[in-house]
Amino acid sequence: MPRLIRYSPFSAEPFADVFQAFLRPIRSDLDDQAPRMDIDVTEVGDKYVLKAEVPGIDKKDISVEIDGNTVMILANKEENTEVKEAGNVVRQERYWGKIQRSVSLASPIDESAAKAVCENGVLVLTLPKAAGSRNKVLQIE
Repeated sequence: MPRLIRYSPFSAEPFADVFQAFLRPIRSDLDDQAPRMDIDVTEVGDKYVLKAEVPGIDKKDISVEIDGNTVMILANKEENTEVKEAGNVVRQERYWGKIQRSVSLASPIDESAAKAVCENGVLVLTLPKAAGSRNKVLQIE
């Protein structure tokens, strides 16, 4: 529920709230257009398993970059311009463009042993921890 604010004719910008309320539906629609890449990260022994939802994106349009303990997933969803539909577009909710997601993990990743599989719109990354990357527990003296 919106918060009620008392109108003051002496405020610095008396009409600011009116214009913000007027533009609020436009701003909220712009925020909803960017797609989300939902992910799950689990730690299984000496490796991480990252699952990312990438529905409708071909695996050739997905790129995974590993830098130390940071994993970045980049995906590009292209618009197919060859298909022409008759009529005017009333509402368009499908997204065309770039999506990216970056995750920082607790331990560095062994890039040479990492694997990626994409099936049914889910990208599964198996990310083994680098050798010697165990967390050290210090004894307090």
